Amino acid sequence: MATKQDNAITLANALLDACAGLLASYNTANDIVNKYNKQTYGTLWDNFKTAALNTDGSLGAADASPVLTNPIDTRVAAQSALRRAVLSSDLKNGITLFQRLQDFFGNQAVAAADRLAVLEALAG
Repeated sequence: MATKQDNAITLANALLDACAGLLASYNTANDIVNKYNKQTYGTLWDNFKTAALNTDGSLGAADASPVLTNPIDTRVAAQSALRRAVLSSDLKNGITLFQRLQDFFGNQAVAAADRLAVLEALAG
């Protein structure tokens, strides 16, 4: 049977692991934001071909021109490497989330926002 001390050590190790994971996530976020800032990916994402969604959530008819309220069409060859259909605005919200993470760790003020909703939209 584990003692209170055993449980304290287990929790301390879990905390160390979580901090290492958070630092790795922070470094990944910095890399993504730096790459985003060097290019015009937001504009490019907005101009990707899109498609309406069917009632079952699958991709429906392709849009004649990009519709920002419809997800990026992953059936288009040039966009097929995208893991799943997602709104360009969700991608840009993910960048903003990472920028606010940089602010937080840089000791800057971070305004309140529903960051969990951004994560859930992008994580699927």
